[in-house]
Amino acid sequence: MIFIFDEFELDTELYELRLKDEPCKVEPKAFDLLLFLLQNRDRMVSKDEIIEEIWEGRVVTEATISTCLKAARQAIGDAGKTQRLIKTVRGRGFRFVGDVSLRGEDNTGSHPMDRATGEPVETAGPAMQAPDMPVLAVLPFDNLSADVEEYFADGLTEDIITNLSRFSELLVVARTSTFQFKNRAVNFAELSAELNADYVVEGSVRRGGTRIRITAQLVDTKTGVHLWADSFDREMEDIFAVQDEVTRKIAATLGITIQDVALKRALKKSPAELDAYDCVLRARRYTTLLSSDMHAEARDLLEKAIELDPDYADAHALLANVYLAEHRFDANPRPDPVGRALKMAQSATRLDPKHAYSHCWLAIVHFFRGENDMFEVEAARALDLNPNDPEILADIGHYLAFMGQFERGVELSRRAQQLNPLHPGWYFFSFARFHYSQHEYAETVADVERMSMPHFYWAHLLKAAALGQMKSGEAGAALARIFEVKPDFAARDELKKWNAAPDDLEHLMEGLHKAGLEEE
Repeated sequence: MIFIFDEFELDTELYELRLKDEPCKVEPKAFDLLLFLLQNRDRMVSKDEIIEEIWEGRVVTEATISTCLKAARQAIGDAGKTQRLIKTVRGRGFRFVGDVSLRGEDNTGSHPMDRATGEPVETAGPAMQAPDMPVLAVLPFDNLSADVEEYFADGLTEDIITNLSRFSELLVVARTSTFQFKNRAVNFAELSAELNADYVVEGSVRRGGTRIRITAQLVDTKTGVHLWADSFDREMEDIFAVQDEVTRKIAATLGITIQDVALKRALKKSPAELDAYDCVLRARRYTTLLSSDMHAEARDLLEKAIELDPDYADAHALLANVYLAEHRFDANPRPDPVGRALKMAQSATRLDPKHAYSHCWLAIVHFFRGENDMFEVEAARALDLNPNDPEILADIGHYLAFMGQFERGVELSRRAQQLNPLHPGWYFFSFARFHYSQHEYAETVADVERMSMPHFYWAHLLKAAALGQMKSGEAGAALARIFEVKPDFAARDELKKWNAAPDDLEHLMEGLHKAGLEEE
């Protein structure tokens, strides 16, 4: 769907605002607000509706709403005084008053229903979910201390539900259903039958002196087996900061754990038994190992997933990743890999505009097209939609480092490592890029060793450049390994393909020359 007004176009498929066919910079929240006003241009929308839609019901201040509204107006050349396009109805709400025409069809669909209550399921996934997607219920956390008011345990539970809903691989049962189990003894068979939930999260909150302990555990409702448990001990200085920290950690850990459990089940199925969700799970193994053989398998699996479920945003987004690998790593190349990747990423964001992983990979496609401004827009959107997904954090950190924004890249990668302590080795990549930029070559080599990715030629490139700068006798061997992994390696072309900043490119070339690379 494209909304046309004044000299602007707002494209919901590309998640883009354009002025005379040129993309405009606009903050993700401001874009969402503008889209919401356009969709409801036939009426006034209240502040409460805006908070529910844009901030998913979280508590925000009047100043936050005003700042977002100001950014939306500035993006379309409007102003608070003239209110030519967005009118403030004092004390009541806002309305888009400009003339609007439409082009295209809106395929965003509706939200899936909670199978127990008929209410919308709180999930960030696509409108048509894969048939065997796990259903998760988060029970109200028990308050075990009279010193902690009930609101804290209830608020913690609600925050975990909201954060888990950001993971597109899960269907999360609405709080209105799970809170019916508050203060009730849990029978997992009964819970599974009533909520149709495959997994349940339960936990407790206890205060002792100035400290608070929060425990949580994940249980398979079909077997009663405890799949994961952890406890968090923190000072009570800022109870809301504690709540936010613990919520993010629990949400990330549960999201990762459930994906791992589902993958183990999918690997036991024969090819004939695989559905779209199983195909996506199995294809994800490629993103960890980056092997050429696994790339071919992943591509076949994802094309099958889209054939089985054409509306599956996750499959389109991951296929954008896999198609782009034909360009990034020359893995099993076919014609126009970047073009096909762009098409898949755009389809994914069209199928589910709130799917964080889709926006992440649309950002990365823009990166390889040399469109750094568009990378920043989509990356910000992905992080805003799910700041708790370690893979998204690490991916965006990875590419920020390639763009020469080393500190930002390291910051995101460090957050990813904290959320996923058992992370794959490539999470260290932005650290290696940062240390090399700081002329800390021994630390660069140490980071490369932590990657443990012998099939990834970039690891050998960084190691050779760092050892070259150190005038190490091992530099030549590291340089030779690049050509073993990638016989047609051309350093300067490779660095340009990966969008390296000019100064960074020359710094890396200097190290490779010192390692023994002949002048190109």
